Amino acid sequence: MTCATPRLSVIITSTAPLHDVPPCLLTVRQQSHGRQVQIIVAYSADHASLEAKAAGYADVIFLRLPQEANLPQLLGAAIARATGAIIAITDATCAVDGQWVEAILSAHRASHPIIGGAVEPDGLRTLVDWTAYFYDYGRFMLPLPSGVATYVPGINFSLKREALRNGCEFVEGEFWKAYWCRRLQAAGVSLQVEPTIVVFYRRAYSLPSLLRQRFHHGRCFAGMRLAQLPRVWHVLYLLGSPMLPILLCARIVRDVLPKRRRLGLFLRCFPLLLLDTGSWALGEFCGYLAGPGTSCRYVRS
Repeated sequence: MTCATPRLSVIITSTAPLHDVPPCLLTVRQQSHGRQVQIIVAYSADHASLEAKAAGYADVIFLRLPQEANLPQLLGAAIARATGAIIAITDATCAVDGQWVEAILSAHRASHPIIGGAVEPDGLRTLVDWTAYFYDYGRFMLPLPSGVATYVPGINFSLKREALRNGCEFVEGEFWKAYWCRRLQAAGVSLQVEPTIVVFYRRAYSLPSLLRQRFHHGRCFAGMRLAQLPRVWHVLYLLGSPMLPILLCARIVRDVLPKRRRLGLFLRCFPLLLLDTGSWALGEFCGYLAGPGTSCRYVRS
């Protein structure tokens, strides 16, 4: 049963239309039994194909936004509905560990306002899928040391509600996780990671869809970044963007090699990683040159 003042609000997002309840919802519901947990599923769709099935989940809040809604809009709408003292966020394509809810509640007994977890690959079938995983979440593959971190994974992090009082410009209406975290870090707030909080990454891509998404993310990132910086930085970032594939690949190698796992796959993915980082770099270049355009509409993960 959803409580009026839950300890935890779990947000599950999907930027693709849902025709059935996501499997992770069933796991979260099981783990929430007897606890004060609110569950919110936020998804984008122009049709009501999920509504009939959702009627059987009276304890779950389903938020349907228009098909064109991007991920920050889904998160913004869900956070506005969340009432828990702690808010946890994951993605409908993921599976969660059998102790995920308990691990989050346990980790938040400490004072840390923002806590990320591990992201393990599960059932990935193609080198394109593995490339996307290494690019986005290779640094969060186990083994993952507990403690202060520079980043937290967007598909497996949680925060104390009180932290949302800061960086409101990145929360209200649309939740831009990366910029919000940076704003808090600039104010002296540390991000934490806890390896006992685990989700399993299962997302699939085609190469064109991955490169298209990466381009739009890069252009949106650049456009939003320049809006917060003096004009002199525009030229400097524009000139430096051709070096990004080398810098990004070096960062991925630095993060993945010490894991001593999946290294054969990682080497096979490296040519695709160069394409992936090159697409992001091209997007950043366009963003520094001409602004974000419509690319922020396509931030879908």
